[in-house]
Amino acid sequence: MSKERKLLKIICLLYVLDAIACLIFGGITLAGMGLLDASDVVTVGGIDFGLQAWAVIFGIWGIVSGVFYLIFAGAGIRGANTPRKIGPFRAMSLIAVIFAVVGMLLGVALDGAGADTVLYVVSIVFAIACFVLAGKVKEQAER
Repeated sequence: MSKERKLLKIICLLYVLDAIACLIFGGITLAGMGLLDASDVVTVGGIDFGLQAWAVIFGIWGIVSGVFYLIFAGAGIRGANTPRKIGPFRAMSLIAVIFAVVGMLLGVALDGAGADTVLYVVSIVFAIACFVLAGKVKEQAER
């Protein structure tokens, strides 16, 4: 197994951990939503939202992200094990790069540049690394 395939597998295993964390976060957020006062309001980017509605949005986003990352990591591990099957993962990694960039732009626009900007940058770097590594694995498969 080449070093690119090993590195891709390691990154995908980190994505599995991220997926589990997203699923737990989403589930806890949705489960705890009922404990919030319906009249509480939170302001994000100058827009007032009901706190319960905001909790629903974050809970659903966490679960959807977790499912995507599980599928993404599974496709990456599958492609690392069998280089001929890397195609779908390469397409998904391009989508992950786009989502990471859009997420960073929205996060900075709504919250401003802060300490969590590092998380956005790490997300972009991991997604780009997956895209590049998938390309190298694809080249290996074509030899």
